[in-house]
Amino acid sequence: MANKLLNMNKVRQLLLFLERGASQRLVARETGTNRKTIATYLDKFNQTGLSFTQLLVLDDRKLEGIVGLTGPQAEETDPRKVHFNSLIGLHTYELTKKGVTRLLLWQEYIKDYPEGFQYSRFCELLQEQQKLNSAVMYFEHQPGTLLQVDFAGTPLHYADQSTGELIACPVFIAVLPFSGYGYVEALPNAKLPQVVKALNNTLDYFGGGSVRGQVG
Repeated sequence: MANKLLNMNKVRQLLLFLERGASQRLVARETGTNRKTIATYLDKFNQTGLSFTQLLVLDDRKLEGIVGLTGPQAEETDPRKVHFNSLIGLHTYELTKKGVTRLLLWQEYIKDYPEGFQYSRFCELLQEQQKLNSAVMYFEHQPGTLLQVDFAGTPLHYADQSTGELIACPVFIAVLPFSGYGYVEALPNAKLPQVVKALNNTLDYFGGGSVRGQVG
């Protein structure tokens, strides 16, 4: 439904994105909110004559009056939501650990709290909270002005054909952020000579120059 009322967490999420200059298209994609609904709320915000920053510092009661909410949404008083909100910090931390997935988190959550939310709603609430609490910025890049490089978080492995031993190798990644065009190379190690070689291979691949590095 395009114009259904949003809860206050979602309203503040919209304000945070709008304050940072995000387009309605980006806000819709990042928050999962219908663009017609965003346009309706944006009109309500603009009618106040207040900036997004000023709206964000209002308490919930005043903000509810501005956007047309007559009171807190039913789910906000739901003990399941209260319990979920008390765990959001722990859930966010756990998801930073290698191998921890939303499914594993939910299985632990529902085991400790059997009357809690089902998996799909659990994931939806988790995503809403993560977006609300994260510092999200919108960047515009110009073509040909920036090359971003890094190593992938988890090394790949290859098998030594003579011994069968699995050998770890770091993965070098370079991306042109305007186009998303990228280059990937697995390296024997992450030492400077290999990095300089990978940078030169990247520039050759993109049709650029070369990199000079101190390798001694």
